[in-house]
Amino acid sequence: MSTVLLTGVNGFVAATILKKLLERGHTVVGTVRSESKTTFLREQFKTAVDSDKLKFAVVEDITVPGAFDEVLRAYQFDVVLHASSPFHYNITDIDKELLQPAIQGTVGILDSVHRVAPSVKRVVVTSSFASVVDRSKGTRPGKVYTEADWNPTDREEGLKDIGSGYFASKKLAEQAAWDFVKEKNPGFTLTSLCPPMVFGPPEQEVPSMAKLNTSNLDIYDIFNGTSDPRYGVWIWVDVRDLAEAHVLAMDSAVAANQRYIISQGNYSPQMFVDYVWEHYPERAAAKGINKHTPGKYYPDEGVYGVDASKSIKELGMRYTPIQDMLRDTLESFEELEAEGK
Repeated sequence: MSTVLLTGVNGFVAATILKKLLERGHTVVGTVRSESKTTFLREQFKTAVDSDKLKFAVVEDITVPGAFDEVLRAYQFDVVLHASSPFHYNITDIDKELLQPAIQGTVGILDSVHRVAPSVKRVVVTSSFASVVDRSKGTRPGKVYTEADWNPTDREEGLKDIGSGYFASKKLAEQAAWDFVKEKNPGFTLTSLCPPMVFGPPEQEVPSMAKLNTSNLDIYDIFNGTSDPRYGVWIWVDVRDLAEAHVLAMDSAVAANQRYIISQGNYSPQMFVDYVWEHYPERAAAKGINKHTPGKYYPDEGVYGVDASKSIKELGMRYTPIQDMLRDTLESFEELEAEGK
């Protein structure tokens, strides 16, 4: 079993990774920005905390040089999973709140591992399909994205607006990680995972439904009748599959210095609408959920696709169908609503 540093452990993706790691018997040290962020996870995973299988470390600002030095020196880590790079739209300073945390946070943790944690043999970075896709090409019918594709957005373009900033932050951070490995030739190997829209039952703390993670709000706002479908990226993955990919990439020899697209394939938010009307007809009627165009998922000309076969072949990934994700996620939303969230 490995001792794993998991950054941003209280986030949507990381909390699900944490659950998988503990189920497999690994020892985890999770980083958070403040001690208060550990309260919920300490309760959720009390057995692991009590048996010292789960510990926490506060890293207030991941952009500060050497931010991870202290925690990396405190334990003999085998693996680092860098999953902390937030995704939200309430940004006022693109450079300070999006680009720098992504780039400096990623390069900073690689530099710290290189300098102070020689026991670490594998670093897995949660990148994004945003570092793969070319937004300027739109729906791009017929295009099948692979790991060989890179988003062409540069830093200057990224400063134009929040959407561009998010896509630039992911691309620039991942590129900086690969450049670091190339230049420094560290004692660890790197694996980057590029997921698109990530949906699924939340394991993280949900103080209120309005404070769900951004991607799950795309589903809940339809379920709650408060928003029409939001269109953007046309491919998706279940958060539990993405978490599994991190655990598989940790130990896989073939994943050394490799990049993987982690995706089940295409989806449309119209699928969310159709599912709610099919399985929750009374709620859908009561909430006045607009049916829009049932069964009409994509523009007539089509949309781009994705080839995730590398993850299946090399990591052994098996992807969850969208109906299963929606079933489990909506059940989870109902439980949260019943708790008054």
